[in-house]
Amino acid sequence: MTEPAFPDMTNIKERLVINQDISTALSDIIASVENPRILISVSRSLAKNSPVVEDLKKSFGGKIANAVSVLTEHTPYDSVFELAAAITDSHATHLVSIGGGSVIDGGKIALLVANLQVKDAAGLEEMASSGKKSVEFTSWPIQHIAVPTTLSGAEFTPIAGATSSITGRKTGFAHAYLVPNYIVQSSTLSKYTPERLWLSTGIRAVDHAVETVCAPGVDPDIADYCLKGLNLLYTGMQETKNDPESLTHRENSQLGVYYATAGISRYRMGASHGLGYLLGVIGHVPHGITSCVFLPAVVAYNLSETEGPQTDIAKVLKVPSAADVSSALKDFIGGLGLPNRLSMLDISDEAIAEIKSAALTHPVVQANPKAISSIEDVAKIMKFSG
Repeated sequence: MTEPAFPDMTNIKERLVINQDISTALSDIIASVENPRILISVSRSLAKNSPVVEDLKKSFGGKIANAVSVLTEHTPYDSVFELAAAITDSHATHLVSIGGGSVIDGGKIALLVANLQVKDAAGLEEMASSGKKSVEFTSWPIQHIAVPTTLSGAEFTPIAGATSSITGRKTGFAHAYLVPNYIVQSSTLSKYTPERLWLSTGIRAVDHAVETVCAPGVDPDIADYCLKGLNLLYTGMQETKNDPESLTHRENSQLGVYYATAGISRYRMGASHGLGYLLGVIGHVPHGITSCVFLPAVVAYNLSETEGPQTDIAKVLKVPSAADVSSALKDFIGGLGLPNRLSMLDISDEAIAEIKSAALTHPVVQANPKAISSIEDVAKIMKFSG
């Protein structure tokens, strides 16, 4: 694909609707549209456990073309094509993606498939970030409205990932048009998200912030945004754990994601993200949990190369020095009731061996600030994880 024009924080903020009722936000968005047709793509758990779809149908009646729940964890290609078919069949003018990162990423890629009339997995592979086909758009006719119910941050970036039915690996896509046209943050709706999912995806956002701050050559302003996001998440998630009914702390955590993703599409992440992708696909572990077990370990491994940035992180976490950051993150994660060691997950020896081997050629692992050039280096990170 063509290189995306990565949006700056001001651009994203203009798309952001904070803590407004979803029906009110959607009414404002479609107010000037003649004959709007809205397709709702919602996670299966929200469709089952929340009134959001019925509420939208009551508010918008015949303007709702359909509501589907076809996207699943890790966003397999098959489910992307299923959603793309629903977009085309419904003649939608707006796609409303309600759910976590898989639902929002799946919406981004499904719009790509629908707009370019991609026929099969091989055609989609050509449009991936590593593919050979250059993709140009003159328009993006279907507006995308993201309503995130987790803290993963997919809604803020011009990138998306899906699991290839050809390679079995997570495949990345990048284009400026993949950024949702509108992002509606609802702290009220987030109360339907299971606590473990809410908090673990928050650690994913913490991972975005930490690995951006530690990225080689990071812009100081971007690093400052990420440190602000880290502070909001660190406080907001602990307070939400203590008081799940508080909307203020949920809203602060959502705002933290906005800041924490300031550099995710500008800088390569490191081994926590890269090993997490591999653990997700090979070990079938949700991405939030992969960050829980790998982030403290990668921070420890990288200390000799990132002591300066980790000193700044230490100030946010209120610990004495960079050397204390890894243990502080591990304690933070454990205090949220989340697994903070790889040994706490049921991962087979065969899967561990496959991850170690694949890490040596994985581009995100290889972008790590401290070189990872051998299986022994990967094993060292896994040993740090415990």
